[in-house]
Amino acid sequence: MIEEFAMAIRQFRLKKFRTLLILLGIAVGVATVVAVVSLGEGLRINAIEEIQKSRDLTLIEVSPGFRENGLVLISDSKIEEIKEYGEIVCPYVKDAYVSPSGTYFEIFGAQEGYRTANELELAEGSWYDSGENQIILGSDLWEKLEKIDGARIGTPITARLRLYGEDGKPLDKEISFIPVGYLKPSGNEIDSRAFMRLEYAKGLSKKEYYDGALIKVESSSLVHETREKIDKLGLSSSSAQDEIDSVNRIMNGVTLVLAFFSSISLLVGGLMVVNTMVVSVYERTREIGISKAIGASESDILRMFLAECLFIGALGGVLGDFLGVLFSTFIDKIGRALLMSRLDVGNIEHLTALNFEILGAGILISLLVSVVSGLYPAWRASKLDPVSALRQL
Repeated sequence: MIEEFAMAIRQFRLKKFRTLLILLGIAVGVATVVAVVSLGEGLRINAIEEIQKSRDLTLIEVSPGFRENGLVLISDSKIEEIKEYGEIVCPYVKDAYVSPSGTYFEIFGAQEGYRTANELELAEGSWYDSGENQIILGSDLWEKLEKIDGARIGTPITARLRLYGEDGKPLDKEISFIPVGYLKPSGNEIDSRAFMRLEYAKGLSKKEYYDGALIKVESSSLVHETREKIDKLGLSSSSAQDEIDSVNRIMNGVTLVLAFFSSISLLVGGLMVVNTMVVSVYERTREIGISKAIGASESDILRMFLAECLFIGALGGVLGDFLGVLFSTFIDKIGRALLMSRLDVGNIEHLTALNFEILGAGILISLLVSVVSGLYPAWRASKLDPVSALRQL
């Protein structure tokens, strides 16, 4: 193959302008695919980083499970079994409430472990003690109740507990609470919740079972194993990894679609290779005839033309990767500036993400397109009749 590549290089030196056009056609197609894929990868990484910032990857939410024989509820006995699986296991109940102004919110009745597991910090006030009707408010909920209902720390407020009878009719109960503090912003659903002692919350709604439980494991690597154990108990579970997996599936699909449409430009490059190689076969008919007359086989001729295609593919892939890096950098700088100025999003370090897998795929795609496009011209050249070719001398 060394000799074939040497011949390919000589041919390209003879047809420099034509070779340059082919290389540009392949390179632009590869660069477009590389840039688009890097954009999809960058968006995927940014979305996952946002999840990791707002969610603890070591937390598992347990909820009642649905099985063939019915609903599996979270009882005290289930909690005792679950306690073997994590560092912190905190059951909770939750109920819907509505303030006098019509603000709907949930109050979670939870043990101290819930605060520890979620690393909740007070912005003002103190955590509830033995007082039965004391509550802690999330930052967003506090802001609403303070502005709309005039809530103040230490001053009782009233809210209606939304309960329903067996006939579906509402059985609302008015409850008085004393806000003793509110939390620092968490950046997740906790900001819109309120919290109170578990025993008091269960007593208000007269619940025998828990609505859920929170488990904190030592590391994120134990989450999958722990969730399998929970599933064997008949319960359901979820974690931040579910959101990450969902983001991966969606973004991989989006990136694949974008790459497919951007690869249309590669079709142009492939057609340029076909056209150029067909013309090259026509121009070198006499050369092929002489080669066959002095002993060159069909496979020798085939390898000679495929070597030229491989050379085009390799150079086009490298040049395409270089242009793809430039395109990706341009998209990153322009896109980040647009998002941060026009759409008022937070600070984004990188909008695109390049790695060796993407760049390597760019070169492989270039080689594949070049070889596939050159198969027919190479086969046609190998099948030329030497006698007919020599007649053109």
